[in-house]
Formats: sequence, structure tokens, C-alpha cells
Amino acid sequence: MKIFQPKTSASRGSILVMTIVLTAIIGFTLATYLTLIGAQNRSVVRSQTWNATIPLIEAGIEEAMAHLNKNGITNLFTDGWRNQYGYAIRKRTLGEGRYTVAITPTSRPVIECTGYLPTPILFSSSGLSFFAQSGSTTYFNKKSYINRTVRVTTGGGALFAKGMVAKGAIDFNGNNVSTDSFDSADPNYSNGGRYDNSKRKDNGDVATNSGEAGMFAAGNANIMGKVATGPGGSVSVGANGVVGSYAWVMGGNKGIQTGYFSDDMNMSFPEITVPFSGGFTPPSGNVSVTNITYGTGLVTVVSLPSPLPPGSITTNYGLVTTETYPSPVPPGGVITNLVTKNSTLYPTNAIGPVTTNTMLVTTDTLPNPIPPEVVKIVTNITWTTNATLPSPTPLGTIQTNTVLASAQCPLDPMPAGPPTPPPNWTPPAPGTYVGNVTNRYVSSGGKDGRGWWHDYQAIQSYAYQSRVYSLTYANAYSYKDYTYSYNVPQSYTYSTLTTNSVTVTTERFDYVLDNGDYKMSSLSGTVYVRGKARLYVTGDIQFTGHDGITIGPNGSLTLYMGGAQAKIAGKGVVNATGKAQNFMYYGLKSNTALDLSGNGEFVGVIYAPDADFYLRGGGNNTEDFVGASVTGSVKMNGHFNFHYDEDLARSGPRSRYTITSWNEVGTAEAKILQNQDWVFLEDQLDDGGAPGVIY
Repeated sequence: MKIFQPKTSASRGSILVMTIVLTAIIGFTLATYLTLIGAQNRSVVRSQTWNATIPLIEAGIEEAMAHLNKNGITNLFTDGWRNQYGYAIRKRTLGEGRYTVAITPTSRPVIECTGYLPTPILFSSSGLSFFAQSGSTTYFNKKSYINRTVRVTTGGGALFAKGMVAKGAIDFNGNNVSTDSFDSADPNYSNGGRYDNSKRKDNGDVATNSGEAGMFAAGNANIMGKVATGPGGSVSVGANGVVGSYAWVMGGNKGIQTGYFSDDMNMSFPEITVPFSGGFTPPSGNVSVTNITYGTGLVTVVSLPSPLPPGSITTNYGLVTTETYPSPVPPGGVITNLVTKNSTLYPTNAIGPVTTNTMLVTTDTLPNPIPPEVVKIVTNITWTTNATLPSPTPLGTIQTNTVLASAQCPLDPMPAGPPTPPPNWTPPAPGTYVGNVTNRYVSSGGKDGRGWWHDYQAIQSYAYQSRVYSLTYANAYSYKDYTYSYNVPQSYTYSTLTTNSVTVTTERFDYVLDNGDYKMSSLSGTVYVRGKARLYVTGDIQFTGHDGITIGPNGSLTLYMGGAQAKIAGKGVVNATGKAQNFMYYGLKSNTALDLSGNGEFVGVIYAPDADFYLRGGGNNTEDFVGASVTGSVKMNGHFNFHYDEDLARSGPRSRYTITSWNEVGTAEAKILQNQDWVFLEDQLDDGGAPGVIY
């Protein structure tokens, strides 16, 4: 029999310790692995959320581009886009996401868009760091959002944002070259939409896209506007050349005025394509033109007509005087007068003492109540004698004047003598005597005097007091006060056209263009544009001598030049409308030269980005070129004046804006995140932040 011997206590303790150690190692390994898996899961979730902001950003940038291409810079703050801090701002919610997009209102707009998505709950408040964190987290009201910001630059916009633009070299040669500007849409800076030297402006800007040395030679030109080159470029100016504002140029200064040169020119030049196929060959024909000879006459009116008449307006002033000080103060100032005034009411604003002017009224009856304008009452008492007393009985003392009177008894026969008086003998009427009536009998003397007699004091008259009142009325007050005299416009005088004569002439033209599309292999001779026409020339253009294009008062021409060379001399382009937009010259990529010379007046716009543009000589007029140009290069020589129409930047042709750069920016660089008013968070949403609502 084999007896089993149990192990010692030491052996059993070693086994327990080893078991605990192994369990701890396995537990730690499992915990580390689970932590790694959790971190990776959180990183993946955050990375997915972080990447999901890009579609929001793309949507915001796409909306901004659509807004720019629809409304341009001039109407940037429309269609729900707000003006905040000088930027155009738009906010939207898309599901749980949202974005804020901003556009800078500059010639080359910059778009910045920040997209937001809620931070995943797994680690929204963990404070841990994870991979893929080039974006940032925004906290608001204990809720966090992951955000990313992208900034893009753009190119495009108005084709004629400046007066003269070239891809390459600009050379102004000669001493009679100048540029300036006017605004055909503003009567203050044009004469009926036409250039007027007395109303010119200083936005005749000239720029080259090139930054190479020696590409912009301004020479001795007078440039009333700004000059620009591409990055690193420069502008050379001759000894008599000047570039600057109207005041700088007219002040006799030389050189470039401070702030009127920049080297940030960066313009895109989209290629021109003909927007139609086919086209008719224009026919020849006779055109009857009504020629009206106008004179001028002066007209004076009380109010100015609308719209304002062209030319100068003389304001005729007249002096007016008022009791109140004018506000605002008229330009000519105010004259203060101290004058004497009269009023039936007591003045409250008198300067100095007030003189009371009175009127005396006499009356038997004292008015009751006494009028407030009575300043004095005098009572005059007089005695009046009258046979009877007036009614009512006068107040005061009454004096009765009497005479002794006798009345014989009228009875017949006469009653016997005393001692008894006759019966039924009526005494004198009451009120005709005073005192007592005594009886007296006469027995001697003549027969007629004998008999009974009444003796009494008969009332002859009354003497009584009468009162007459003299009332002194204050009927006016004289005092000193201020009045104010100043000049105000009372009428306006201006020149108006009067018709002196009307003649109708008929002229034959080689080509007459009405409404429609036309196509020619070359162009020369005489051309009359009667309607709204588009013309595609596949070959060269040559106008000399009496040749030229005449645009009638109701015509407009868009010319697409596919040939290599175009020369406009002779009569040039006679634009009867006076509007540059009614003649547009578009040079295709194959158009490499455009020559404007002689006495060829030009009113229109030129867009030929691959053509060398030559302006030679100049005619007798001061408006040799009215409009704008974009060409490959420019060489201006001799007597030539260039007048840029600023209305072309607003209502002229445009090219679409395109994105020229795309960069993600950090929180410190993002304009949106630096302005808390723009941060698109729940408590800042109108209407409860309902999805799909435009803010």
C-alpha cells in the first residue's frame, strides 16, 4: 500500500502567486488592447465626421459662386445675403450640419466657408486628442461642434472694370495722350449720357496683367486714374507724365500720386466664341436719315424737371425774410434783422421794452364785465336840464326847477265865494307841481279875473347829473424782434434744344443691317446698322477713306472678329446713340491686330485679349475713344484721348466668376471663426433653426 503525502504549504503558496501574476498580465494585456480598440474607434468616428464637413463647405462655396455670377459685386447684398462687417454673409442648415459663408465685396472676391457638424457623443467631452484633427472643435452651451474652414479666391466679373487693360505691354508714346472717365448713367458726370469735358472724373484706370519689367511705359501721358501691373511689375513715367486724381493732375503735379499704383493685377481673359451659327449676308440699300439742326434757348422754371436737363443749370436766388431761423442753414448764410413789429396780442418774445398803442372810446354805459384790453376808465359827470326826467331815473342828485302858477276854476257859473271852496274842483295833475296848492278868490277887477283860483309851484324842468365813461383800449403793441433774411432758390435757368431745321437725306450704304445675325468673309466699305444686329466676320476688316460703320439712333452692333487684322480708319465708327454698349467688338483668339487711326472716332467697347491694339494719331475731336478696351497689348501714339465710361462696370458685359485657388485655413486664420456673430450655432438661429430655413 502506497501512502500519498500532501505537498507542503510553501509549494501551495508558490502556485497561488504564479496564478495571480499570470492573471494580472492577461488582464493588463486585455485592458490595453481594449483601450487601443476604443481609441481607434473614436478616431475613425471623428475622422468620418470631420470629413463629412467638406460637402457642407462645398455647398456653401457653390452657393456663393452662384450668387456672384447672378448678382455680381454691385448687388452683393441681395437675395438674403446680409451685410455684416462689410462682408456678404449667408447661413444655412442642412440636416444636422450647417455652414456659414462670407464673400468679400472686392474686384476679385474671396469666399470663406465654415462647415459645422455635431461632435460624436463618444468623445464630445473627453478632452482627448485624436488623429485627423487639422480642423477644430467649437463648444457652445455644453454642446460641441467639429468645424473646418476653406478659403477660395475667384477671378472674372465685369469685363470692363477698368478703362484700359492689356495682357502684355502698354506703351503711351507722345505728348498728347490722356485718359479720364465719365458716367453715362449719371447726369452729374455726363451730358445726356455723353462725355463732357467739364464733367469728367478720375477713374480712367490703365492696367497690364504682366509683371515683367518694362511692360508699362506711361511716357508723358496724363492718366487721370490709377495704374496697375501684375505682381512684381512697375510703371515708367516720363518727365512730363502724371498719374493720379483729378486734383493731382490739374494741380500741375508730375509723376505718380501716392496710392495710385499697385502690382496686384490678376485678371482672367475668357476666350470668345461666336454665340450663333450661320447668318445672313447683309444687303446694300438706301437709308433715309433725318437730320435735325438744333439751336439752344434759355428756359426759366420754378422747379427743375425730372430727369435733369443736360448741360449747366443756373440757380436764381431770391431774398426771403422769415420770423424763424432756418434749419438747415442755407449755404449763403443768414442775415439777422432787428425790426419793429405791431401786434394786437401782448408779445412774449419782445426784444427790449413794449410800447402800448391805445384807442379812446366814450360810452354812456359801462361794459360789464370790463374787457381785458381796457387799460384805463375815466368817469365824466355833467349836469343836464330837461323838461322831463329820463327813464330810468338817473342816479345822483336831481334838482327840480319851478315857477309860480295860477289856474282859474273852470266851473260855469263860478261858484260863490268864501268861505267854502267850490266842490269837485280838481287840483293840477300830480307830478306837474311841487308843494301845496292854495285856493284864492278874486272879487274885484275885470270880469275874467274874478272867481276862484289855484296857486301852486309848477314844475318847469329838471336838472340832473349824467355820467359818461371814457374807456382807453390797448388796440396794438409795438416792440422789437428779430427776423431772418436769406437767399433761397426761386427759379432755374438752363439751355434747351430748339429745332432750327429738319432735313431728310438719303444715302446709299454697301451694307445695311437690321435685326438679326449676319456673317461675312471680310468687311469694308460703308455699313449702316438700323436694328439690333450681330455680325461675324471670318476675315479681315478694312475701313479707309469714306468707309466706316454708322450705327443709327435705334441700332446696336455686336461684332465678332475672326480674322487676323482689323483696321478702323476713315469715318471710323459713328455711333449716333452715343452709348458705348451699342457697339461691342469681340476679337476671337485668331484676331491678333486691331488698328484705330486717322480721324476715326470710336464710341464702343473692345474685347480682343489676343490682339495688339494700336491707337494712332487722333482726330480733331477731344473724344477720340469713348468706352473701354481689353486687348493683348496697347500702343497709343500722338494726339489720342481715352474716356472710360464707368457705367460699363455696372451694366456692361460680364464674364463668369471662377475659382482660382482653394485652401483650407486654421482657426486662427478663419475670418468667420474670429467673428462670433457669424458662428452658426443653435442659440443663434432665427425661427428655432429649422432645417431648410435661410438666414
